[in-house]
Amino acid sequence: MRRYPAVLIGRLGVNVKYANKGIGSELLSIIKRWFIQPDNKTGCRYLAVDSYNLEQTLNYYSKNGFHYLFSTEEQEAENSHLSVPLKTRYMYFDLIDLTGTTTKKN
Repeated sequence: MRRYPAVLIGRLGVNVKYANKGIGSELLSIIKRWFIQPDNKTGCRYLAVDSYNLEQTLNYYSKNGFHYLFSTEEQEAENSHLSVPLKTRYMYFDLIDLTGTTTKKN
């Protein structure tokens, strides 16, 4: 996982008074657009989150285009040398999805 050019997004939160109004999704959209701007020199390809392992939180990131790094919680636990249930799940968003370009596979 350390070999991929990614930016780890810290935990996002919205005040409960403003929850379920699309604010968090808009924030993620802004972050995604920022990292594909021509003047961005980070060279990152992925956005990554270490999401709380809660259905609502995982669904939020999935709804916003993030995918699990590991297919199952058990695979992630084994790779991370942790036990199930995990407190968090690692998810990523491929910024290539926003640029309209494709990568060559050797």
